[in-house]
Amino acid sequence: MQMFNGGNMKLLKIVLALMVGGQLFGQVEQSTDTYNKLGLPAFYYELLNYKSENSSATRVDVFVQVPFNSLQFIKDGTGFKAEYTVTVTVYDKEKETLLTEKLWNEKIVSQEFDQTHSRSNFNLSLKSFSLTPGDYFFIIFVEDKDSRKKSSYETMFTVKQFGVPIDISDILFVGNKMAVNGKEKVFPNISKIISTAEGKISVYAEVYADSATLVLMKFYISSKDKKALIEKTSERDLQRGINRISLETDSIHLSLDNYAFTLQVDDLNSSKKVKTSKGFFARIEGVPPTITNIDKAISQLIYLASSNELDSIKEGKNPEEKLERFLNFWKVKDPNKATPENEAFNEYYRRVEYANLHFSNYTEGWKSDMGMVYIILGAPNSVERHPFEYDSKPYEVWEYYQINRQFVFVDNTGFGDYRLTAPFYNDLNQYR
Repeated sequence: MQMFNGGNMKLLKIVLALMVGGQLFGQVEQSTDTYNKLGLPAFYYELLNYKSENSSATRVDVFVQVPFNSLQFIKDGTGFKAEYTVTVTVYDKEKETLLTEKLWNEKIVSQEFDQTHSRSNFNLSLKSFSLTPGDYFFIIFVEDKDSRKKSSYETMFTVKQFGVPIDISDILFVGNKMAVNGKEKVFPNISKIISTAEGKISVYAEVYADSATLVLMKFYISSKDKKALIEKTSERDLQRGINRISLETDSIHLSLDNYAFTLQVDDLNSSKKVKTSKGFFARIEGVPPTITNIDKAISQLIYLASSNELDSIKEGKNPEEKLERFLNFWKVKDPNKATPENEAFNEYYRRVEYANLHFSNYTEGWKSDMGMVYIILGAPNSVERHPFEYDSKPYEVWEYYQINRQFVFVDNTGFGDYRLTAPFYNDLNQYR
């Protein structure tokens, strides 16, 4: 195998409602893809600058990491097989001229069916491009050959011009060790998601020197407020050419948040200083990746938790106790404890994220009327839009066939702030 790889009735009804989703049209959508329901990407990618043997160009490494559960496996002899195609296309920064493109096929064979549904198992591929320094527009496209499911990401990327007498490549996070064909290997962490329980963080970088020299090498981890949480400094002798550097932090406790890893190199002979940073995400295992702030996630439970349950979670003596109570709340709601995923947990916060992306206006999307209905009932079966009626203000009508309900939203201001025309009272919701 290739492995780069509620107690009462009201709460019960809500959890069941979370698992029901109709078809949506236009702005309101609900994907049937598992990875989107979990708020997870179909694949991860990473673009990295490295110095090339060609002095006028830079080597750009493109990693594409596809989790097994994003693919369609089919029975093949005694095992299971999945195949997909990756295409990486590079345009100029105006997105007008196609400069280069690479297409390749990947095949995965697994002997165990359970592994085909795992997100911790993945396939990793790498292609390199030689590009002159400047800004480029990349499209990374993956297509499953069996299901024909397509996924793509677009990004602007700056190809670096490496300087003298010293310079640094981009930072690559190093993942966990995995067994491949009976041998233990270490693979890059392309997702840049690091478990808060891992304790240590490892990275790889290359330092380039025109001649042998002594440098002061410093790395540190900082939070969003730029506060350094850990810092380490040491002197190193660099050889002429490429110096491959592996760095590892001491044990560090990270909260659920976004961070940056910064590497700085000071040439003690030339006094030149170079620095590079790479962001990463500290996540709690089992918690949907869209949750980046526990206090906000607790507040967003208003459509599901009772006032007593919310108060109990919020009254935790410290962040750790709040988190524990929050996770225990969702543990009780897990509809299938035999699986590693908590489907209700993932689906609830997928809807919160969707509401924030599509219904935000004067307030965050999850607080809006449309967001409230979407989070509680999921995707409507049909949506009627009337944005330019002659004799009325813009309005939308959402239909839910399963519960025989219709909801009308009117934009009274003309600025996209749609409000319910009638209060949303029913036994599936605790109305705010």
